[in-house]
Amino acid sequence: MIFYTSVTNNYDKIASPPEIPDDVDVRFVCFYDGDKPDVDGWEYIKIEIDEECPVRKSYHPKHCPHLYFENNSETVWVDGCYPLTVRMVAYAFDIFKTKDFVLQRHPEGRSLINEFSKLYSHGFSSRDECITMAKKIKDTGYKLSDYDQSINCMIWRRLTPEVIKWCDVWREWYMSGVNRDQVSSSIAEYLTIKADRVDCIVNLGNKSRRNFAYDKVYDLHPLPSVKERIEFVHELCTTFDGWENSLIVRQTYATLKYLPFDMNDSVDKKDMVIYTCITNGYDEFPENNYYDPDIRYVCFHDGSVDTTVEPWEYIKLDVDIDCPRRLSFYPKANPHLFFPEGTHTVWIDGCYLHTKEFVEKSKRCFPFTMLRHASKFSYFDEMLEGFTCAFFSYDDALLLTQKLKDINYNFRTYGSPLGTIVWRTMSPEMNKFNELWYEWSQIGCNRDQISYDVAIKLSGLVPSVYENRNDSGVPLGFYNKIGRRGMHPQNGDMTQYLKCKELLVDMKKITGLNPKLYTSYPDHGFYMKVYNIINEY
Repeated sequence: MIFYTSVTNNYDKIASPPEIPDDVDVRFVCFYDGDKPDVDGWEYIKIEIDEECPVRKSYHPKHCPHLYFENNSETVWVDGCYPLTVRMVAYAFDIFKTKDFVLQRHPEGRSLINEFSKLYSHGFSSRDECITMAKKIKDTGYKLSDYDQSINCMIWRRLTPEVIKWCDVWREWYMSGVNRDQVSSSIAEYLTIKADRVDCIVNLGNKSRRNFAYDKVYDLHPLPSVKERIEFVHELCTTFDGWENSLIVRQTYATLKYLPFDMNDSVDKKDMVIYTCITNGYDEFPENNYYDPDIRYVCFHDGSVDTTVEPWEYIKLDVDIDCPRRLSFYPKANPHLFFPEGTHTVWIDGCYLHTKEFVEKSKRCFPFTMLRHASKFSYFDEMLEGFTCAFFSYDDALLLTQKLKDINYNFRTYGSPLGTIVWRTMSPEMNKFNELWYEWSQIGCNRDQISYDVAIKLSGLVPSVYENRNDSGVPLGFYNKIGRRGMHPQNGDMTQYLKCKELLVDMKKITGLNPKLYTSYPDHGFYMKVYNIINEY
């Protein structure tokens, strides 16, 4: 058995291989360029190929072990930054008892579109390189569903004729495409043989022996803007006819539509307002809330709340709105009507527990940050969540959907926001977002998630996003609604959930989306039980 690696451009500092008993037939081989590494225990082979890029040079023995080792050799590739262990050696012996070709499952499990998007958004490959390769892949008959992402930091191969064919095809596609090898290894599997899969056994977080970051090794391209990334994904989806054959399209869009969260500069707490609204006795404040003495706390209400709880400042609403749900939403959507320009506002539902971490993080969430819904709903799933629980009627759902169709709203790119906490700095641009959010919330459905996404698209504002809602510093989710005392108002028929299929058919006619592809959330029954629609699910 041969364990081997490759070090070019002094990218990694390899470790000595593990001590193996003399009667165990194992070789340890290191390919290199430049000066030979000074680490005992390795056989060294200098890479003698005409290739200027150190990455592509390093990958030559990785891709083509059959050009260096005898046929039927048992070979194990390991990236040079990961120290070899006795466990890895023993594991390899077990693999080769029954298998000739094994790859590790990638723990992130990206789709092909996600993979291309990462290459483009991180500057590893240009837009043209990615699109050209995508079109070439599509021409082979390859489908998005064929992508089974591996992580190629460790590969087990017995050099049979079939495995060698895969190696050759892998190298060919890698050299003609993007400068990372997950995509090319997958297309090679499609065109030749499929590898067995095992869970990743390499400690991916331990790259202590890597001498340089990626940007010191790769010749990176300029990083694209969010708009360019969205346009790029759109073209990829079109290339693969992805609009109607894979849910990964909307999932990718949900990831790309907003900027990855990166803490902004801290604002002065004295310019911050944390506010909420409680109507119809819906919430009460948790007893253990953390309050910062330098921050103003404001509670809007309709007279149904205990106004003695400090340090809240209480403002009774004087607005002609009969529905307590829509009344509560009025200040939530429209903080610019109550706070001056430049105020850093933080909306939070009244039932949730405030923490010191929440305050400290909030200082760095301006001018605009949102939460992503944990379920990452599609447009259809968002509708079904409210419809099955009778929050709104069948007609309400179709009314809003048709109104959105009339303005050419892109249903596929629904961003699945969570409005529990919203960070906004008051400005003319933000006022426009607020007005749009409120305007569209008044059409049909009496919930604010869809109108939130509409307001983002129409206003042109791009928020930062907490992809993990609990990173906000507030424990969120159904079971953390400590102060919730009421139930969401139900304005629909309690039996309308029986018409879900009919609703989806009608929404398909309007949106053009296929319900089989854009309806994936399996657990609507949980809230149906909570809201007494059904007894069991």
